[in-house]
Amino acid sequence: ATLMFDDVKVPADRLIGPLDGGFKILMQTFNSERFLISNMAVALAKVCLNESLEWAKQRETFGAPLIKRQVIRHKLVDMNTAVVAADTFLRKIADDLDSHSAVPADLSMLKNHTTAMLEFVAGEAMQIFGGAGFVRGSKVERIYRETKVLTIGGGSREIMKDLAARQMGW
Repeated sequence: ATLMFDDVKVPADRLIGPLDGGFKILMQTFNSERFLISNMAVALAKVCLNESLEWAKQRETFGAPLIKRQVIRHKLVDMNTAVVAADTFLRKIADDLDSHSAVPADLSMLKNHTTAMLEFVAGEAMQIFGGAGFVRGSKVERIYRETKVLTIGGGSREIMKDLAARQMGW
């Protein structure tokens, strides 16, 4: 929904911050938003991985559980590798934030990395679940649908790349 406020008068004692300073305040929240989105992406990817592993253990095809299929085990290893790498990056940036040494370029790259990882992991989870992955209400189905919201929210992938490049002087 779009809200439009034309010619609205706000009393001076009701302003949040200085007059015409709203955009600056908004810009200051973006790094926090990007870090939170990255946390969400890692957490949701872990859910997809765990759900896929459990599904692969219980779902049988041609007389054997999916987990016995090499291609499924390889998918799960690739998913786990991606999650662990993203989680490690996330924890490094968390440490940088705690020590006040984080730079916006790192947060932009973190957001891009973690949301791309989530898209990959959720896509692989859907492959492992097959048709069952499209059943409304399943965790994997919901996460798969939500991946683009996280990728775009807080700044699209292209904007994050350009922002990181500019902050690195490129």
